[in-house]
Amino acid sequence: MELALAAVGKVVGSGLAGAGAAGAGGFASTALTVLQGASAVLGVVGQMGAANASAQAAEDAAVQADLQAGQEKVEATNQQTQMKKELMRILGENEVAAANAGIDISAGVAQQANATAKKDAHTSLTVSRNDQEFQSALYRLRSKGLQRKAKSQRQAGLLNAVGTGVDFGISLFNRG
Repeated sequence: MELALAAVGKVVGSGLAGAGAAGAGGFASTALTVLQGASAVLGVVGQMGAANASAQAAEDAAVQADLQAGQEKVEATNQQTQMKKELMRILGENEVAAANAGIDISAGVAQQANATAKKDAHTSLTVSRNDQEFQSALYRLRSKGLQRKAKSQRQAGLLNAVGTGVDFGISLFNRG
C-alpha cells in the first residue's frame, strides 16, 4: 500500500510540476505576444509619423513654390512698370530734343523715333511678361507635383503600417 501511495504521489507530483512548467511556458508565450504586439503598434505609429513628416515637408515646399509663383508675378510687374517709366522718359526726351531742334514732333523723324521706341518697349514688355508667365507656370507645376508627392507619401505610410499589422496577425496565426 505504501508503495502504491508513493507511486500516486510521484504521478501527482510530476503532473503538478508539468502543469507548473506548462503555466510558465504559457505565461512566456503571452508575454512574448504582448511584446510583439507593442512592437507592431510602435512600428505602425513610427511609419505613420515618418510618412506624415515627409508629406508635411512636401506640402511646405509646395506652399513655398506657390509663394515663389506669386513673387515672380510681383517682380515682373515691377520690372514692367520700370520699363514703361523708361519708355515715357525716352519719349519725353525725344520730344524735348526735337522741339529744341525746331523739328515738328507730330511727323517725320521725331514721330518715327517715338514709334521705334514704343515698338522696342512693347517687345521688351512682351518678353518680360512671357518670361514671368513661364516662371510662374513652372512654380505652380512644381507645387502640384509636391502636393501629389505628399499624398503618395501618406498613402505609402498607411500601406506600410497596415503591412506591419498584417505581419503581426500572420505571426500570431502561425503560432497557433
